[in-house]
Amino acid sequence: MELKDKKCIPCSSWVPPLGDEEKARYLEALGNGWTLVQEGKRLTRPFKFKNFRRALEFANEVGRLADEEKHHPELHLGWGHCDVEIWTHTNNDLVENDFILAAKITEAFARLSPPPGDKTPSGTASA
Repeated sequence: MELKDKKCIPCSSWVPPLGDEEKARYLEALGNGWTLVQEGKRLTRPFKFKNFRRALEFANEVGRLADEEKHHPELHLGWGHCDVEIWTHTNNDLVENDFILAAKITEAFARLSPPPGDKTPSGTASA
């Protein structure tokens, strides 16, 4: 089953973080754009847009997904961009839920993006 098709499992207490090999495997499954930061304890990706309104629409869609999955990322919103940062707060590290949410966010971006071929210099599609 693909990550985007899984559901986040709520964690109300400390959950063991993924090991480095597991993180690398999940990161590869996400494809381009996502990177590990903070010594591999957070997942981040910048999303580019042609204006503030499109970035805000995307942020609202991410918010809807986050509520649905009961797993909430940090969003850094500005004109032409929405940067997403994900980690599990209970252990201050990454678990499978983080990668599931990232896959769902990537899928949402693809739905909200213009047709293929409209690329920014960074290689990220621009909505």
